[in-house]
Amino acid sequence: MANAALPSGIDNKILIGAIAAAAACFISVYLGSRYYLTHITADVKRYLDTVKKIERGYVEYIPLYIDHATPFMELKLRTYLFPAHMEAARKSGMASMESGDAIPDYVSNGKLINLKSGPDALYYFYNVSTKYRVLSPAAACGLSILTKRFQKNIAARAALPQVKIALSSVLRPTSYQTGLRGKNYNATMMTTHSYGVSFDIFYDDYYVALPAPVCSNRISKAVLDQVRTRMGFLLGDALREQFRSVLMDTLIQLQDEGVIYAILEKQQRCYHVTVLPDPKCGAKDLL
Repeated sequence: MANAALPSGIDNKILIGAIAAAAACFISVYLGSRYYLTHITADVKRYLDTVKKIERGYVEYIPLYIDHATPFMELKLRTYLFPAHMEAARKSGMASMESGDAIPDYVSNGKLINLKSGPDALYYFYNVSTKYRVLSPAAACGLSILTKRFQKNIAARAALPQVKIALSSVLRPTSYQTGLRGKNYNATMMTTHSYGVSFDIFYDDYYVALPAPVCSNRISKAVLDQVRTRMGFLLGDALREQFRSVLMDTLIQLQDEGVIYAILEKQQRCYHVTVLPDPKCGAKDLL
């Protein structure tokens, strides 16, 4: 009889052991989840507080465009219109490009250079095809001077993160311009964009390069890396009127210094910028 009861006792021990293991596993998962949830929540809250302070800094130290811009300032950015820009383009030594098919040859012989993109660039592309993200070396240098001056003018007001501008148009060959005119009657038949010496800045869009978050675990980092990128664009949209004030100051400064001509477009929400020949570039200004 004793031997007959043995299997039942063994079964009970196995069952109890299984229940104990399951309970331990549940408790471990629960405690682990509580740990990560608590720390992720704290990390996110801390980072959002940092973003809020940065946002307040821009609001407090940079005026709204409507309060900052004067009719005289806007007039300065309509002083040099299309004929002046076209004259500068023709004096640049660049020929008007008829077709985008020639871009690779221009890049290979150094007449055009590819504009860099990514985290280190002080600009990003707003609806610009990859193959048209090129400028003449002098124009690329002028863009570098402009973006660095823009950052300097922000830093002069307060110690705040860098802000990237949006380039909405760069090189536009004649064939591209002809097609564009079929869709947009405001587009001219001739443009300095086909010379590779001009670019457009979309003044309603920016990106704030927020600092990297301090994270207590890998999950927090994965979450906050996504939050950082998204918040950078959201702040750029929310603060566009402040950033446009600094952008206008920058364009006027560089135009007065003989580096660029800039036009405040009437029909498009952008500044058309042409880099003048010999913008006094050094190696540090090359993109």
